[in-house]
Amino acid sequence: MPGKKVRLTYKVMTLLLAICAILLCPLSTPAQTRSSVDQSEKHFARGVELQQKNDLAGARQAYVEALRLRPGRIDALSNLGSVYAQTGQFDAAIRSYQQVLKSNSKLHVVRLHLAIVYVQLQQWPEAERELSAVLTAQPDNLQARHLLGISQLKQNKLNDGIAELETVYRAQPKNLAAAYTLVSSYVKGGQLGKAQSFVEGTLRHLDTAEAHLITGSYEMAKRRYQRALEEFRRAETLNPSLSGLYSELGHAYAMTGNRVLATQMFEKQLQESPGDANATAFLAWYYREDGRVDEATNLLRTAQRQQIDDPGVLFQMAQLSQARGESAAAIALLEKVVLQRPDYTPAHVVLSQLYFKQKRLAEARRERAIIDRLNAAEQDRQPIADDLRYTGLGSPIPK
Repeated sequence: MPGKKVRLTYKVMTLLLAICAILLCPLSTPAQTRSSVDQSEKHFARGVELQQKNDLAGARQAYVEALRLRPGRIDALSNLGSVYAQTGQFDAAIRSYQQVLKSNSKLHVVRLHLAIVYVQLQQWPEAERELSAVLTAQPDNLQARHLLGISQLKQNKLNDGIAELETVYRAQPKNLAAAYTLVSSYVKGGQLGKAQSFVEGTLRHLDTAEAHLITGSYEMAKRRYQRALEEFRRAETLNPSLSGLYSELGHAYAMTGNRVLATQMFEKQLQESPGDANATAFLAWYYREDGRVDEATNLLRTAQRQQIDDPGVLFQMAQLSQARGESAAAIALLEKVVLQRPDYTPAHVVLSQLYFKQKRLAEARRERAIIDRLNAAEQDRQPIADDLRYTGLGSPIPK
């Protein structure tokens, strides 16, 4: 994702999975014997009891037995889906929930649980689809609206995501989880005035890891890198397992000139979260600069397999393609970068060079005009001492 990543600085992914039975199907059908119905009910009740006691393996077996005797009963399928989700068997959970919804599409709580699984898997379009369906039926469902906002932010639908989160925050002004995500999205979108009111009015008075992480992100956007580093260090002291923390710490170390610690932080982040685009882009840049080209290439290929469409990652891939003489591939990647980040000068610079090399002179001139306009705008900004030419794109550009 371009620029500052929106960080989920709290556990959004808590699976609020219903244990209660959804007894909406008939107790029996003509084809079923009373004995099989009774036995199925006993297995189902046993499954609920075991699930409440957190004996998930036992609960799963009980629900499977209930379904064997009464195939398709949606209460057992729904609870079985929750067991699968709680044990990380997400594909099985999806199949169970989808089978329930095929029988009764109006079970919105089941659809919400399906959406939560998609969020867990970071399958954002699927999550958005299911959450939108929930909100069509239940427009006041703030949990669904909150997760919809996150899903939209993850797909770069910044304005849509912010609008959903603002709705949640207006309805629940004491909901810090919504506030954290909203401020983070303001920072990412460059809406620093809105972010400042939250940071100064609320977050600076909170000594929580999440508050310090978001405040640090705000300070990074303001290019006050040392202040940001202090905030991130405090967040680490309070909660070293906070999601995305080491990516932010690495970023702050990079911008304050400590490349060794930055590398360590980014490597640690990728150990915990291999799909972190910010850490991937920075490390690929570092590895390439250090002559570790194969490692940089493998890192970026892994990101590509994970379908990370972050402009910082794409830019690094384009530079590797350019170094290999693959101009057409580099151009295709850079065109994706400037489509997502039209204000990213380095991508326009490389594009202009490659267009000129291929004698695409009109396109080269167009890129030069964009570069001149962006440079003029940059000159109007306050100069920053020891600026590493951070582009806001996921990785700084070497001088």
